[in-house]
Amino acid sequence: MAALDPVKELAASAAPMLSYGKTNEAREKTMAITIRRIQPDDVEAIHQILLSPHVIQGSMRLPYESLEHTRKRLAPVDGVIALAALAEDQVIGFAELITHPEVPRHRHAGEVNMIAVHADWQGAGVGRKLMTALIDLADNWLQLRRLGLSVWVDNAAGLHLYESLGFQREGTLRDYVYRDGAFVDAHVMGRLRDHA
Repeated sequence: MAALDPVKELAASAAPMLSYGKTNEAREKTMAITIRRIQPDDVEAIHQILLSPHVIQGSMRLPYESLEHTRKRLAPVDGVIALAALAEDQVIGFAELITHPEVPRHRHAGEVNMIAVHADWQGAGVGRKLMTALIDLADNWLQLRRLGLSVWVDNAAGLHLYESLGFQREGTLRDYVYRDGAFVDAHVMGRLRDHA
């Protein structure tokens, strides 16, 4: 697979796409999405995204977590990079990359800890833009050779996105998470910079 070009990837993701229930107005807004580091004023908007049923289903989050819990989670920590996706100054997505700058034998690796998109913006390319930004940071600024992530086996959209960006399935963790009264498996995926 050819190396990922973040600029081309961002341009391609801004191209017209199937609507997945979005209006033409929502698709047009997709082209104006910006990505930046999270700021203290973003906490409440990110908290609302993290409480969305689809995010709880696809993550380790519990229903009813408090705003204070989210505020603590989003507090700056060395090695954690948190990004927000914005449309017209409204936070519509969140991404988190965990790195290991203090671990000499593991500082070449990072983990995509979460990609979360507001329900009204799902299917509009926001997750791809967030992932592309994380990959650009990893490849071109942080000297990360490896990116890893975990994704529930029934998350078809996530699997498609990650595979399209050069991630490969490396294994399956059986009964990895407990969700809605049942255990769910997770795929471990990895992307090596020189092989993507």
